[in-house]
Amino acid sequence: MKRTISTLAVLGLSGVLVAGALGGATAAPKPEIVDVSLDANFVNDQGTGDGSFGDFAGPASPGTVSDIESVDLSNDAKNLYILFDTVAAPPATTGIGYRFRANPDGTAYCVVVEAMWPGANNDLTEAHAHFRDDCAGGEATEIEVLGSQLVVPRKLSKAFAKGAKLTAPQAQAFLWSGTYPTGVAGPHADTTKIGTDYTFKK
Repeated sequence: MKRTISTLAVLGLSGVLVAGALGGATAAPKPEIVDVSLDANFVNDQGTGDGSFGDFAGPASPGTVSDIESVDLSNDAKNLYILFDTVAAPPATTGIGYRFRANPDGTAYCVVVEAMWPGANNDLTEAHAHFRDDCAGGEATEIEVLGSQLVVPRKLSKAFAKGAKLTAPQAQAFLWSGTYPTGVAGPHADTTKIGTDYTFKK
């Protein structure tokens, strides 16, 4: 019950922030990725994070901040909004990071969005996030973090054009160590299976 109330509070805050920023111009976020609970235990595709066998609990005790339950997407004319719903919201004692990726092209995912929070294993004093297109040079552009929601300007990629699709979306949670932006992402605590394609309708 406590976790449910906490989750609702985070979602409610995110909704207020989005509505305030957009004047209520966007639809409610919809989960494109859904993941089982209690599987953030560092044995889920550690090192690869491809989601092929990540949906099981145990034998290690799961994390909470690193345990992804869903990733919800929404957009307006200017931005894509990516909301990570986890058992507990970041930050944690240990620095944690989340990754959303989509549009696989051979061995790479073209669309990659990552966020990192402060913890004992890094030198961050606040959350940082960035977008990069790994199929077009991979240069990172810093983006806004609102709680556990990431705001990605659509002007950053043709992949965010009206009518475009984000295909085969997948998410990961990992430890983040070192100095931003050149720190180390890993090992993976939680990975998800492939979610539902998302279409930009406006």
